[in-house]
Amino acid sequence: MGNHETAEDGPTRSSRRTFLTASAAATAAAVATPLAAAPAAAATTAPPGPGRPARPQRPGRELTALLREIDRRRIEATVRRLAAFGTRHTLSSQTDPVRGIGAARDWIHAQLSGYAAASGGRMSVELQSYVQQPASRIPTATTITNVVATLRGDVTPERVYVITGHYDSRATDVMDAVSDAPGADDDASGVAVVMELARVLSTRRTEATIVLAAVAAEEQGLYGSAYLASQLKAAGVDVSLIFNLCGVASGYSKSSFSLCRLSALCW
Repeated sequence: MGNHETAEDGPTRSSRRTFLTASAAATAAAVATPLAAAPAAAATTAPPGPGRPARPQRPGRELTALLREIDRRRIEATVRRLAAFGTRHTLSSQTDPVRGIGAARDWIHAQLSGYAAASGGRMSVELQSYVQQPASRIPTATTITNVVATLRGDVTPERVYVITGHYDSRATDVMDAVSDAPGADDDASGVAVVMELARVLSTRRTEATIVLAAVAAEEQGLYGSAYLASQLKAAGVDVSLIFNLCGVASGYSKSSFSLCRLSALCW
């Protein structure tokens, strides 16, 4: 993906991967929106037997409208923009305005902040940072920053659903912070889906809270995800589901859609 267009510029062509990536966004939206609705009222008596197989349900009017707003061209443009930072290695520059993980971090934060501005105060965006002391694949003390957008629910905000992708990248040598490592598949694709969901959800009211996070330092050892999990645990957050997007439409993904993988963070 050598085109260095911005998310505001439309790509010159679409592709099978663009279509699959948009499908991943639709899949994540289909998961997030129904789950963010109020839980069904408890039955007065327990149903007999071990339960029944789940059956497909037609999407409701609101979900259908949301899915129509998923813009595959915007997703592809976001992937291209993230790849254009050259490398997003965790140990790359955090101050260069053009190249490195710092430039990518600031761009993601600016985009999400723009979406939050249209949310009527329901969405907030933060840079969630800490200093990781020397550890595996981290040779010196390094600031690790997650970019986190939180869309607060209106009815049961204590119920929380988390959708993540990691914005760091790597070259073949995991300690090489200098060489180009565009990371279009792994994982600009996942971050692009997270950002598109933030865009389309920002103007909608949800009953539960949805956290959309671009996490860092996955390639060095899941440091950003672990920190996000620790912060949620420390705050006593009731996390109902984690939906992690990694390598969207890349072929090595292992879900039934060949689009993403699900993972739960261990508390």
